[in-house]
Amino acid sequence: MLPTDWGPPSTGTLARVHDTRAAQFWDREHAVSKSLGGPEHAPKGSRADKIEFDMRRYIWDFVAIYPEGSATPSFTGAPIVSVVSDVYEEMARVARD
Repeated sequence: MLPTDWGPPSTGTLARVHDTRAAQFWDREHAVSKSLGGPEHAPKGSRADKIEFDMRRYIWDFVAIYPEGSATPSFTGAPIVSVVSDVYEEMARVARD
């Protein structure tokens, strides 16, 4: 979330994530963050959360990995760029289980 994020990301930006299991959202009204109760109520993974910045009012640039059939994420982290290798590791672990 940047002050310059006035519109949804371009097709090129969205194309950076190739995994069909991934979902990306443009959420102008911050409905997902509000529905989760904001940063203080962000989902917590069973592995140590890797949240490397203060989100203050909204949950943003955040990844949560939910194993199939689970209502609880196995991993959460932010910003995504800082946890990419952890995401790949967790996705591989979840796929094996």
